[in-house]
Amino acid sequence: MARPILVHGFGPFLEVEDNPAARLACAVDGASIGGRAVVGEEIPVSYARGPAASIARARALDAALLIGVGVARSRSVVCVESRAVPLGHEHLADVDGVQLARLAARGARSVQATGPVSKMAAALSGVVSADAGRYVCNAWLYQTVRALGEELPVLFLHVPPPGLAPEQLLAALETIEGSLHGG
Repeated sequence: MARPILVHGFGPFLEVEDNPAARLACAVDGASIGGRAVVGEEIPVSYARGPAASIARARALDAALLIGVGVARSRSVVCVESRAVPLGHEHLADVDGVQLARLAARGARSVQATGPVSKMAAALSGVVSADAGRYVCNAWLYQTVRALGEELPVLFLHVPPPGLAPEQLLAALETIEGSLHGG
């Protein structure tokens, strides 16, 4: 069987008790795209535990693609994030109570998503964004690209509050699946 696609969606945080990102990830779990299993799971909105869970799971599965999904309450369309920076939100705590102004003492001033950003944005009728915010979504993209960017493609999607239909994500994955490497 071909290497799987891993979709991790963030769970509840702040006043978002039912996160459409987690619902989406769980809804696509068990699907198959081009002979690749889709594994969808919820991860915590945690600067440390969220990225660590994705990195460990992607390696354990020998994933062909890792996609993170978060909700952006101020956006009205799906945004595929092209870059992340080593900054956190110094006044807004994650679910573990952590406030994090900087993600790394040293390292890249920014990192680029390593998956097919433009192709995914087009497939979702979304847009490419160069601002993943300064909260856990940005931290997830920064940390997973630094850890896995050489091993496998990494993408991050911000969905609007109504979410994204699972069928739309699966159709987009079908569109980009041929560009993935590794059986």
